[in-house]
Amino acid sequence: MCDAVRAPGGLGPVRGCRPWSRLRNARGILARRRSVRCTDTHGTFVLRFLSGTTLHNLGFAAALALLSLLAWQGKRTQDVLLEANASIADSLELITVVQGMFSALQDVETGSRGYVLTADADYLAPYRSGRIDLVTLRAILGERLRARGDTRWLEALDADIERRVTIAEANIERRDRQGLARAADAMARAGGKEAMDRLRVQLDTFEAEERARLAAESALAAELLERGRLQVVAGSVVIALLMIWFLLAMNRNLRRQARLAESARIGEARQVALLQAVPDDLYELHADGRVTVLSQSSGRRGEPPPELRAVFAEQLARHPGQTLLAFDWSDAHGYEHEVRVVRAEGGEHLAIVRDVTDAARARRRLRDQQAFLRSVVDADENLIFVRDAAGRVLLCNEAFAALLDVAPARIEGQRVQDLPGGDLLAPLLDGDTALLRELPELRRAQIPVTDARGRERWFQLLKRPLALSDGQRLVLAVAVDVSARRQVERMKSEFISTVSHELRTPLTAIRGGLSMLTGGLAGEVPPAQRPLLDIAYKNSERLVRLINDILDVEKLESGRLVMHLQTAALRPVVAQAIEHIAGYADEYDVRVRLAPGDDGEVEIDTDRFAQIMANLLSNAIKHSPPGGEVVVEVAPRGTMLEVGVADRGPGIPEAFRARVFERFAQADSSDVRTRGGTGLGLAITRSLVEQLGGEIGFDTEIDHGTRFHVRLPQATRRVAATAVRPGDRPCVLVLDGDSTAANQVAGMLEPHGYATVLADSAATARRVLASTPVHALTINLALPDEDGLAFVHALRSQDAYRHLPILALGVEPPSPEREAVTGGAVGVVDWLTKPLSSDRILDAVRTCLRDADAPAQVLHVEDDADLRTLVATLLAPEPLALHAAGTLAEARAAMAQRHHDLVILDLMLPDGDGSELLAELAAASPPTLVIIFSALDTDGTTSAADSGIVLRRLVKSRHSGAMLAEVIGDYLRTWPARAAPQGDPPP
Repeated sequence: MCDAVRAPGGLGPVRGCRPWSRLRNARGILARRRSVRCTDTHGTFVLRFLSGTTLHNLGFAAALALLSLLAWQGKRTQDVLLEANASIADSLELITVVQGMFSALQDVETGSRGYVLTADADYLAPYRSGRIDLVTLRAILGERLRARGDTRWLEALDADIERRVTIAEANIERRDRQGLARAADAMARAGGKEAMDRLRVQLDTFEAEERARLAAESALAAELLERGRLQVVAGSVVIALLMIWFLLAMNRNLRRQARLAESARIGEARQVALLQAVPDDLYELHADGRVTVLSQSSGRRGEPPPELRAVFAEQLARHPGQTLLAFDWSDAHGYEHEVRVVRAEGGEHLAIVRDVTDAARARRRLRDQQAFLRSVVDADENLIFVRDAAGRVLLCNEAFAALLDVAPARIEGQRVQDLPGGDLLAPLLDGDTALLRELPELRRAQIPVTDARGRERWFQLLKRPLALSDGQRLVLAVAVDVSARRQVERMKSEFISTVSHELRTPLTAIRGGLSMLTGGLAGEVPPAQRPLLDIAYKNSERLVRLINDILDVEKLESGRLVMHLQTAALRPVVAQAIEHIAGYADEYDVRVRLAPGDDGEVEIDTDRFAQIMANLLSNAIKHSPPGGEVVVEVAPRGTMLEVGVADRGPGIPEAFRARVFERFAQADSSDVRTRGGTGLGLAITRSLVEQLGGEIGFDTEIDHGTRFHVRLPQATRRVAATAVRPGDRPCVLVLDGDSTAANQVAGMLEPHGYATVLADSAATARRVLASTPVHALTINLALPDEDGLAFVHALRSQDAYRHLPILALGVEPPSPEREAVTGGAVGVVDWLTKPLSSDRILDAVRTCLRDADAPAQVLHVEDDADLRTLVATLLAPEPLALHAAGTLAEARAAMAQRHHDLVILDLMLPDGDGSELLAELAAASPPTLVIIFSALDTDGTTSAADSGIVLRRLVKSRHSGAMLAEVIGDYLRTWPARAAPQGDPPP
């Protein structure tokens, strides 16, 4: 099929069509050219013309028929009117005759009476004329009535007339013979009056009938006349409308004929132009061997090449009678052509010759490009594949096909689930549906895939939708093999673990020992030895900082640095950092001063913030002149708290300012020699500040100094802790929405010396905490007014309640919730399930509120004997019994002998990972609390289920032995926890 646009006038596809389809169109064109008209256009014209002519003829015939009908109706009406007029005239004449006869009878009677009375001969004149008129009118009346066929009363009329005339004649004769008296008397008796009355009645009756007849005839004539008038008017209107329609239709038809004729002319001209404009050569092959050029791509008509004539003749002779011939032909100049010959009427043929040289070259270039792209795709070691919405793989490279140990051709065009072993590729196919609908792209960092040979490989996947011009949407996927990278990362982690253990452990022992010596714990240090000890101690600190910085950079790069946030007042933390760095400042003869200002609270990891301050302060101290001053400021800036560290050094050069926070960046190589440092401090500082949700920047001026500032979001203010009133019984707050269960818990605790306060809601518990010293809290998380987990989280967010022992009572929650509650962030000491056991509750409460006078049982699990000795020395002043174990086996043996209140745990032990003990310690009754003190920085690596017993994570070389002793001492003093303070209720 050809996708080209069809030319007007039924020409067919013009450009981009296959030649054989053009032949059929050319054959129609030839037929139209022979008839010298456009078949389609002329056919339409003829149909329209015939249709219009038929309607016109029908309209004209209807008008003529209507005229004829009107004429016939007029003639008919005229005849009826003539008949009516004749009848009317006859009636009028009869009425006149009747009236004349009655008048003649009156003349006869009057004349006869006058003569009888007067004998005057003048009266005989009307008598005689009356008799004459009477005879004449009687004859007319008889003729008319006989013509009408109505003579029923003529005899009676004639008899009465004859009698009246006879009486009149007798009276006249008697007057002449007998005189007046005898004549008058005879006239009175003769009955003339009665005869005259009868005649009057007869004539009046006849006249009345005739008048009625006349009225009927007149009405009929008037009706016929009105009907004829209406018919004439209606017919005239219809004829006028038909004539108007006829004229309009004729006018429209004439215009249409003109338009169609113009369209036919334009269509013919367009066809001729298209034939000349097509990029193909069209020929008509006659039966006698002649070749007529219909059109040529050059636009000029000329004879076809002789070799083409020969090709035509050869092909027609080789395939006689075949409807369609298709073959390729190359001319003498090497141009390639496609030739199509189709059989026409009368043994003739139409041929189309298309120059396909450019198309053939384009196809070859396309094949070369496809082969090139296929080579590039197959050469890529990454997995590349394209799928459509139906799940078919339209394209894949050899690396992708190698997962199934097949060639790409075996996969392309198939759905993955239909392939043998296709389920192995399922991890790479997730998310395609969502990607086709809405997602701009899809990324997966680590996807494990097992190939057909059983090897596990890891991929980093990127998918993007691909929209084609026809509206089809595909998914383009590229999967990068990161198996080798994972192996390198694993080796790197193992190396870092080894470095951490092999360097941090001895450095911690060295630093701890030196610290004890310089601190006088081993006796008075001779003055001659103190400088040497100070040198050793400072260099050990320098090595510790170097190792910590390098490991911190690695963790920041890998995104494995976890923050342990807590709310803290900022100024005390800053002041503590200034105090810790005072010795370092003294070395440079620099004074560090905290300027007065407002304070506020922030959410920080205190250890990491101390590292931030140490980096900023040490940097400012190193760049300050001897005798200079570093000013530290704490001030609010809107919703942020800002810490500023300003020095009076030389400032930061313009060229170096853009690289201040880059790793290993130094303004000048001489800085390394004169001031020391690795160039990692500010890079680590910026990353730590950003992880705390803050921002860092600086202002500098050459020869006037530099000011670094750190801005952190302010936190909600917390309630400060207060001391417990001596002599009070330990108070336990029982928070349970079920009063029966709350009373049951109180009944278990009070006989054993504990005071209890009941609360049935979170709001009541807050009021109790604000007004009553509380040493421990039991809570049923199913509270009526608030989510129990949210209440515990809110309570733990305050410093005053951070160490408040909390016992969760209730049904065992789902694993994620238990992990959230027993994790270090919330610090629930134990989780007790219902039905409640009195012994279980007492054990848990006694663990929290044990006798402070009894020595704590502490187990130190550490494979380095020197470090064990150092820790034992540091903890000697504390009221505890310290037990040591160098391996997992020794630790388990010590745990089997006694219950320990606290375990100091190193994670890297000769016979295994120290974290294996966490589950056993958590399963103890009550659970044993743990302080992790290891060379391996374990931020968040222990499971959430075990982290509930972990009080603190300390890193060797980052946290000194003295800090470990301080944490343990704080545990002994605050766990059992101090009573919750009185004051404002918790949030």
